[in-house]
Amino acid sequence: MITDPIQESLTTLPSDLLINLWVCRFGNDWVDTQDVAEDPFFVKVAQRLREEGELEAHYLTDRARLMCRKPKEE
Repeated sequence: MITDPIQESLTTLPSDLLINLWVCRFGNDWVDTQDVAEDPFFVKVAQRLREEGELEAHYLTDRARLMCRKPKEE
């Protein structure tokens, strides 16, 4: 059986590590979802973080784009 190594890594990595990877790559700024879509690993990271409530996504009318970000911790 052929498995997806990206998917396997996402099921074993702790959420804190994925959050740190996201912040290192994109920071806490709004990121165009098209930019995320260009990286297969971060597409899946974004999906998992959204499922866990760690990543927000909104359609920003001032940019006319669907954007996402990891909000800063208060």
